Amino acid sequence: MSKVWWSMQDLKERTGYSEDWLKENILLHPRYREMLDIENGGFVYYPERKGERWCFIASKMEEFLQKHFRDIFLKKGDTHANQKHLAR
Repeated sequence: MSKVWWSMQDLKERTGYSEDWLKENILLHPRYREMLDIENGGFVYYPERKGERWCFIASKMEEFLQKHFRDIFLKKGDTHANQKHLAR
């Protein structure tokens, strides 16, 4: 049986990306933060105090990652995406 909720560790394992990368490119990115945050009806609990943990509704986060895959990796203004584009 799969988990209903994911921790940050679960998200790292599912994506293969580090916590820093996930925060910078998804969780704290202005494009996604508002829609993800449970304060706005989303499915991600953003820790408010030291010692609190991230929490994600697993099915919703997985769906979000699939739906926004292209946008996450081909962001306008992203230096890595621009470097790859220029290298072609």
